Amino acid sequence: MAEETRLYKAGRVLYLIGQFPAINHSYLLAEVRHLRNLGFDVPVVSISPPDRPLEKLSPAEREEAARTYCVKAVPAAQVAILNFGEFLRHPLRYLRGLVFAIRLAGGSPRQMAYHLAYFAEAILVGRRMRECNVSHVHASFSATVALLVARAFPVTMSFAVYGYGELHDPVGTHLAERIEGALFVRSINRHGRGQLMLDCPRRDWPKLIYVPLGIDANEFTVGPSRIVSSPPCLLCVGRLAPEKGQALLLEAVAALCAEGHPVRLRLVGDGPDRAWLENRAAELGIASNVEFAGWVDQDALMRLYSEADLFVLPSLAEGIPMVLMEAMAMQIPCVAPHITGIPELIEHGVDGMLFAVADVEDLTQQIRTLLESPEKSAQIGKQARARVVRDYDMARNTERFAAGLVEFLGGTGR
Repeated sequence: MAEETRLYKAGRVLYLIGQFPAINHSYLLAEVRHLRNLGFDVPVVSISPPDRPLEKLSPAEREEAARTYCVKAVPAAQVAILNFGEFLRHPLRYLRGLVFAIRLAGGSPRQMAYHLAYFAEAILVGRRMRECNVSHVHASFSATVALLVARAFPVTMSFAVYGYGELHDPVGTHLAERIEGALFVRSINRHGRGQLMLDCPRRDWPKLIYVPLGIDANEFTVGPSRIVSSPPCLLCVGRLAPEKGQALLLEAVAALCAEGHPVRLRLVGDGPDRAWLENRAAELGIASNVEFAGWVDQDALMRLYSEADLFVLPSLAEGIPMVLMEAMAMQIPCVAPHITGIPELIEHGVDGMLFAVADVEDLTQQIRTLLESPEKSAQIGKQARARVVRDYDMARNTERFAAGLVEFLGGTGR
């Protein structure tokens, strides 16, 4: 352990994140802090500013926001000046990165505009790395910018893949080019690693690593034994968008109500589908059974967890959702689709219930089973927490990732 600590204290890696802090990505804040606790120097660059005003951030988020360099906070005129300065300093490297960005655009005028913007952002990130004396960048939701940084500066890059967003369009997101240019690629579930293998040559497979995320289960305290409310409350947390499948959950709720199982559904989150889902609930005759709570902060979400009898995730595409881990840690019986990495987290009938994706009848049946079997439901909730504590502890899994960083960075952390 002493040797590992010595190596970690030598570790230095810049985290490049699409938006930080962000309520959807609280696990990134936790991971950065755990890495620092292990001895790593981890400066953070965020492409976009925080997703909420500073006064609505938690104390930890405000602290991180204050020390985070935000690319889009730099005025356009200064971006141009900094890019020109970098061209004068290293013209060949600058042009090499610019040509690569143009090649990635593929001749599309719209993509050209995007990729020229990505390149301009990459120059700011590379300059920041030089200021921080960091030679490796690890990207989350910003891998294209990191790839361009590695083309225009003498640095290495890696990135993390979390699920649907990175994998659903491998051609459009230049996934193969990203993998080829990366020192390593982290998948948070085994299914995702398998998908990455399909999108790159076999020679790149050794750089694809599986390291799960996690939560601090101690932050999700379990209250007294649950007494199912009347009517039972179903909780669903996530962006209101087609891939999240809330439309299917509305149909399941309507079916349960029609057969004499009145339930309340609380939808937490917002997004482009909200108006459509509100109209759909009215069409199904369940508008009075459905509450659209919008986005809430973590404290409010904790209260909603404590009021929930079941947690239901109807998604059509996922990685391994953090909200599912959180609900399981709260001993809330969960119903989720049998897709991607979710079966790695939930064993059907043991620590949760799985249903065939997009199958409203099966979704309804799994909810019904838990509603009609309070003892089974309580047992599943207890085993769900045990599963999260055993396999998805943030501190332990961050230590695994730290060990991988040291290995890939040559044992010195660069």
